[in-house]
Amino acid sequence: MAENKGKVQLFLEIYESILKAREIDILEQDYTQRGEAFFHVSGAGHENVAFLNPFLIPEDYLHCHYRDKSLMLARGVTSRQFFLSLFAKDQSHSRGRQMSAHLSDPSKNVLSLVGPVGNNALQAAGLAAAVKSRAKNPIVLCALGDGTTQQGEVLESIAHAVRETLPVLYLIEDNTWAISTKTNQRTFYDLPSGPAKEFYGIPIVRVDGRDPETVYETFGKVVTEMRRDRKPAIVVFQVSRLNSHTNADDQRLYRSLEEIEETRRRDDPVLFLENWLVEHGEDRNHLAEIRQNVQKSLTQEAVEAQESPEPEPCFTAKAELPKSLTDPAREYRGAADGDQITMLEAIREVLKTRLAWDEKVSLFGEDLEDPKGDVFGITKGLSQAFPGRVQNSPLAESTIVGVSVGRALAGERPVAFLQFADFFPIAFNQIFAELGSMHWRTDGGWKCPVIIMATCGGFKPGLGPFHASSMESIAVHTPGIDVYMPSSAGDAAGLLNAAFESQRPTVFFYPKSSLNDRSAATSRDVARQIVAIGKARMHRKGNDFTFVAWGNTVSLCDKAAVALENAGITSDVIDLRSLSPWDEETVVESVRRTGRLIIAQEDSLTASMASEISATVGERVGTQVQIRRVSRPDTHVPFHFENQLEVLPSYKKILTAAVEMLGGQLSWIQAKGAEEGFTYVEAAGSSPSDESVTVLDWKVKVGDTLKPGLMLAEMEADKAAFDLSCPVSGTLAEILVPVGDMVKVGTPLLKVATGTAKIVRKPATQENPGTPVIDLPARSVTFTGNALPSRLTGPVAGIAGIAIAPGSRRVSNEEIAQKCPEWTAEDILKRIGIESRPWATDDEDALSLATRAAKDLLAAQNLTAADLTAVFCSTGTPVKFTPSMACLVLAEISQGLTPQPEMQAADINSACSGFLYSLQAAYDHLLHNPEGRVLVLTTEVLSRKTDPTDYQTAPIFGDAATATLVVGAKHASAMLASIDRPVLSAKGENGDILRVPLPQDGFIYQDGPKVYLEAVRQMIAQLEAACAAGGTSPADLDLIVAHQANQRILNAVRQKTKVAPEKVFSNIRNYGNTSSNTIPLGLYELLPQRKPGKIIGLTAFGGGFTFGAAILRTL
Repeated sequence: MAENKGKVQLFLEIYESILKAREIDILEQDYTQRGEAFFHVSGAGHENVAFLNPFLIPEDYLHCHYRDKSLMLARGVTSRQFFLSLFAKDQSHSRGRQMSAHLSDPSKNVLSLVGPVGNNALQAAGLAAAVKSRAKNPIVLCALGDGTTQQGEVLESIAHAVRETLPVLYLIEDNTWAISTKTNQRTFYDLPSGPAKEFYGIPIVRVDGRDPETVYETFGKVVTEMRRDRKPAIVVFQVSRLNSHTNADDQRLYRSLEEIEETRRRDDPVLFLENWLVEHGEDRNHLAEIRQNVQKSLTQEAVEAQESPEPEPCFTAKAELPKSLTDPAREYRGAADGDQITMLEAIREVLKTRLAWDEKVSLFGEDLEDPKGDVFGITKGLSQAFPGRVQNSPLAESTIVGVSVGRALAGERPVAFLQFADFFPIAFNQIFAELGSMHWRTDGGWKCPVIIMATCGGFKPGLGPFHASSMESIAVHTPGIDVYMPSSAGDAAGLLNAAFESQRPTVFFYPKSSLNDRSAATSRDVARQIVAIGKARMHRKGNDFTFVAWGNTVSLCDKAAVALENAGITSDVIDLRSLSPWDEETVVESVRRTGRLIIAQEDSLTASMASEISATVGERVGTQVQIRRVSRPDTHVPFHFENQLEVLPSYKKILTAAVEMLGGQLSWIQAKGAEEGFTYVEAAGSSPSDESVTVLDWKVKVGDTLKPGLMLAEMEADKAAFDLSCPVSGTLAEILVPVGDMVKVGTPLLKVATGTAKIVRKPATQENPGTPVIDLPARSVTFTGNALPSRLTGPVAGIAGIAIAPGSRRVSNEEIAQKCPEWTAEDILKRIGIESRPWATDDEDALSLATRAAKDLLAAQNLTAADLTAVFCSTGTPVKFTPSMACLVLAEISQGLTPQPEMQAADINSACSGFLYSLQAAYDHLLHNPEGRVLVLTTEVLSRKTDPTDYQTAPIFGDAATATLVVGAKHASAMLASIDRPVLSAKGENGDILRVPLPQDGFIYQDGPKVYLEAVRQMIAQLEAACAAGGTSPADLDLIVAHQANQRILNAVRQKTKVAPEKVFSNIRNYGNTSSNTIPLGLYELLPQRKPGKIIGLTAFGGGFTFGAAILRTL
């Protein structure tokens, strides 16, 4: 009886937590419906999860489900915290940053919930690995929805828990719905063939989540067994979802009212618990009194929470660094004298030191354990020295990072190894959503000091796609993560020590080509070495040029700087080494002095670190500056090594760019190879990371006959000993390197007389452009005052980006032909070259299309309307005459900006020539405002102005809008192509030949033959005039982009200018004639694929008649 009374009392306590959860739901829903709160997740139906709490201890960790209000309340999370979170208040656990259902309470070991469901699973495995051997046998709860169980990370987590025997309780709260998707027979525990009994060898326990006593007993048994055997468990907690998924969902769309009501009547756990309590002696009046008290207290708490202070916006996602870690005076990168070690050895020694100093440090990754000791040998010897703390992971990058995040949340200091940076995307979910956001979303409540180590970069034979990328741009774009990439052993040791001391999440990229570079070695005292976080290193100092680089490109820039110095040009070579944060001040100060900036990076070009630096310099340096990015194009790194050298930035490319910026000429003297009849056998490594080799023993002597495959020598590389085999037939003429000497890979070792034997071409193993010969204009490097010399002045205006918004309805020739019987679908394609065209839908017009294009452009450029200085809109189909379309679009894109931007804004009605007319207006504006940015819009909805039965107009016209960002000279680094001032003209015509009338006056009319003759003649004449003004001719153009009137006109332009067919661009087949849109639609396709230095001619003809042309020069 006493035991029964104890259970009743316990159930009453749980009842109060469950009631609070239900009443909080009701209040949240009420506030949300009133518009005083914005997001609400109901836990109704899941409340009996609180019966787990009696079996938990303070040392347990809880990764709850977002419906687990009752469990969190039973655990000790205050009801006030739920309301503070609902209203996103300053006193909430996240200071208003997290969505209201995603709670956290470090004091109760309730971990932070996050939006991507299933993210908690791998962390739970990591937490369990950390606490498995702790006193009191803690366990880790990983609560999941039934839909979430199909996430790959969940399955990885269960596999890891089984593999490592980890005490994780996978509590699957199965309400049979994943929002609106039924999950019955679609999960690993509920198969099409029926319920599964086990998964990965774990028995599956099922429990009716409505029945309080059954739930209580089941939880008790499972937890007791887990504390005893330390194994994972799976419990399927079968419940019903009584309300919609969230307030943003309406379950009546996919569930009948009868089903909803029946579910609430049949499956409400609160009713089940109340009935149980009454059956065991509790009075219903007492339960009603408890409910009233709960309602009263919660109502008051909600009011108080709503009236509590609002949070201030937070503009960083990182914890503040101690001043000691940002103080350059503290920096020590090792001594130049004494025994020197490479980057590989320096990293290994730092890890060894940290493992010895702190038992919480562990390493986890693929192939880390001895005897392999990492594929590059970084961890060799460490697993033997620190058993159990340097572990091989499964081949699963998400597991590596997710488990490490979990260990960090348990207070450990994990280091996660990704074998190649190319595998970074596989783990990106845990990096972006968890590692990067944890400090920010918990206001520092949880610390996650994971260090991710990843080799990166190319420049070595044997590397290629998915083994040679650098990926730093993705990493630095992740808020909350420090990102480092050293170029030397001293920087590697200093930055790695700084990462350990900072306790901030860090991605540490180390270039595999630098691992064994003895020219960038450091002293053995790596434990003392430290580098200030966010501070660049001035690798070389000068006055005429600024080079900014990191990782592999530092040595390339330094080599270019040496070549320039031989020509009298001195340079700053800045090694950023810390990419997030990065040293803006050092770079900006340097560029202000030199006026010229080259940024060299291995990563691909678009949206890259180099682009960020260029933009920052452009914004902050108040003088006109030349900027060039030397980067891998937006492509992958090939395996073919000579192609790899062409794709990646190189010494030759960097020096060429510098000499071009100085207005000089560059040529190369090629080194002579072996004389005729001889060849060299060069030093080769045993792996792509080898920088140098040592001759241990020659197995041949001068005069020996050599054959392919013959063993020449025993060699020792940076990672292993190996045999050097002969690649040619001949007679050994000379041994060039004695036994015991260490030489760089690629150094000639032997000279072989081959006679007349055919020599197989040896593949390149390193860049070797020859010796540069630099010819610079006299005094060409002088830079004084606030402007560059006039000969170095950049373009007045250029295109920085284009966005398009075609009509959303695609109209085929077959549809046109149905109403226009004069032509069949085939006739239309054959006569005018159009197969289909975009038309606006009923809810689209010229304004909505233009607004869409403008917003897309600004978003892509990371700008707002406040960054613009003018808006020009070309349109012949405005939605109203006043306000102008330019002003209407400006109003749309200015919404939410305070104060509202003010600038020049006007419409231009020049029909199909309107884009060129607008470009000239933009050019003239920027000529006097070099810091300006002009939004050039084109927008036309012509389909509504065509007679569907008129074969001369119905098949031709399409609907679209475009937005082009034209920038001034001070934004030259952002330009895709510069613009010569457009040449414009017009010839008055009263509309008898071509007209677009007012809506009440009929449809578009054109006299096709006359329009054809005038269009061809004027477009060619204008193009010739523009070329003459730009010092070129139509024949010298790399491409002509003419107004896409119809294919016959385009063919005539090509024939009369006598250029090759491929030099006249056409995309009319799928767009039709969209009037002023056609040229920017073409440029939208062409400019992202441009090659620098190409000249493009633009030409157009339109109603009025208007005509014009312009020259673009790609940059």
